[in-house]
Amino acid sequence: MMAYSGGDEFPCVVGEVGSYCTKMGFAGESYPRSYFRSTTAILRDTKQRNKITKRSHDFFTRPLGGVGGGGGGDLNDDNTHTSDSNVSGDADKGWEVCNPFESSTGLIYEGLSSSSSRSTNLSSSSSPSPTTAQPSSPSPASMNANDDDDMNMSIDSPQQQSKSNTYEPLSGECYTHFLNHLSHGYETALSTDPSTTPLLLVERSYNPPPIRQKMVEQIFEEFNTPATFLARDAVCACYAVGRTTGTVIDVGYNGTVVTPVYDGYVETKGILRSPIGSRVMDEHIMYYLDALYKTKKARMKLKNTNYDYYMPLYQIRSKNHLPRREPFHTLARLDVARLCKEDGSGAGVASTGYVSLHDLVSGDGDEKTEPNDMYQQYAISPKTPYKLPDGTQVAIPQTKRFDVTELLFGKDGGCSAQIREEAVQKARDTLSSITPSDCESGSGGGDDDLNALAHLEEMRKRRRGIGGNSSGGKSSGSGSGPGSNNNKQQSAYFSHEKLVKACAPYFQSSIGELTSASIPAMFCNSVYKCDRDQQAQLLGNAILCGGGSCLSTSASSASSVDYKDGNAMPERIREEVESIIHMHTPQWRVKVSSPGLTERAVCSWLGASILGSLGSFHDMWITKAEYEEYGPSIVSRKCP
Repeated sequence: MMAYSGGDEFPCVVGEVGSYCTKMGFAGESYPRSYFRSTTAILRDTKQRNKITKRSHDFFTRPLGGVGGGGGGDLNDDNTHTSDSNVSGDADKGWEVCNPFESSTGLIYEGLSSSSSRSTNLSSSSSPSPTTAQPSSPSPASMNANDDDDMNMSIDSPQQQSKSNTYEPLSGECYTHFLNHLSHGYETALSTDPSTTPLLLVERSYNPPPIRQKMVEQIFEEFNTPATFLARDAVCACYAVGRTTGTVIDVGYNGTVVTPVYDGYVETKGILRSPIGSRVMDEHIMYYLDALYKTKKARMKLKNTNYDYYMPLYQIRSKNHLPRREPFHTLARLDVARLCKEDGSGAGVASTGYVSLHDLVSGDGDEKTEPNDMYQQYAISPKTPYKLPDGTQVAIPQTKRFDVTELLFGKDGGCSAQIREEAVQKARDTLSSITPSDCESGSGGGDDDLNALAHLEEMRKRRRGIGGNSSGGKSSGSGSGPGSNNNKQQSAYFSHEKLVKACAPYFQSSIGELTSASIPAMFCNSVYKCDRDQQAQLLGNAILCGGGSCLSTSASSASSVDYKDGNAMPERIREEVESIIHMHTPQWRVKVSSPGLTERAVCSWLGASILGSLGSFHDMWITKAEYEEYGPSIVSRKCP
């Protein structure tokens, strides 16, 4: 049996498919070579919905063109689009937005419930809030892989737009997008054949075992890799800062996850998740940018626009300034808010003791107390100028910048608490909707779990021709061989019914992981769930990572801030956590370790790159021969 190792002798590929971006590169390198958005646009065949004809990773700044179009994003000499005469109707007709991760739960998973029931369930659980202000935000259904059933329908009215949010999930669709993201990284920046290079894949710490087995199965069956390994993202984040024990605070795009790691192993009983992440902050920035733009428009009497919100870049370039259909329009506006946040103008970290004005105003609008000195200091500070895509320059108050980050710390009264409660309830409803009805009472484990896994193993062997004969119906996918993508979509091998039954007990337990607490409270609650002899080391060592934590105090870009300013987020977390611990344990010290702002967003990938470059790592690979002998269940033994 051939042994694989990292380093120059046998370079392995390190990949991480996140909810915001996908990162791929070689082990031993300090930064990924391939870095692209995980949210992509797809164009299906008009006759076969399971066949994807085109994909696009760049759809924020230009229309994509209708069905059979040539893209619609080329610019003329006068800086206008070739297809901008009917942007709202035909610019993106037939295109859909997909992401391998479910936005509420963060799982690589597609629901089995019908289109009408799931769409109704998700829409009823959401209520109006500042984060979902004008224009209407896309529902989770439209954000996750599928859109309307009629691919030739132009969406011009709210009735048609609401109809487009109902969809019928395709079996195995999320894994198709997951593999396509890895293939895109292989083909673009790496130029490497997957069948000749081992793959070290970074996964989420709360992934259920059946989903982990499914990922390993897909990697070996589709990519034919010689060896693979699934590394937990929290463990890799510890390796990136030179530690094996600590509590990892990962502020991602779709949420924040706090994971205790002890001696290189994840303590799953202490994992806590919050749906508040970078996307919610971007929505909050989009909300107050709209308010500032509307005020500026009324004051300066701006013309050449009929909209009360800031227009994204594609709408500025268009002749008639017509918006695209959802969710493309909202995603383009969120991209502007993201750029504002990353520039430092849209969000910032206030010092400890800052209290938002929301906490100083009662429900009837009467002020309870005067603003504290720190709030008054920031209120009279010079405002931060920011230029919108149309050239309009707005002045962002410092207090608005800090209120965005207070969504994570909760120092703004009941405003952020209400937003967090709504997001948590929405995620719980989503988990409940995708859990089979016969497993909701807790009877989904035991023999049913084993039978579901055995069924997956049987389908794997049947597809590879090891044993049994494939049925001749449509569900077996026979006719074009195992290399046909169409048959894979229709085969029982991709059926999620058995996979859902295997995951049902884990879905029920993961509902308890969801919390609406702030980051300091999540940190303490996560540690207190672990064993008593582990709490001292976990409380004293915190690791901060994730793209949502790349915030500073001053309104400067991440490349120009000094070390002290870039360390504002870790220092704020340290002071907030120590204030909680000192209530019962005075003089306790907490050390928050975190890479610089440029490496914080790729912290997990960096730790996996270090792990893959170790010479002693070659014994940890899951080889192709071991997979053939033991099946995908070997991942639970070799990748704890």
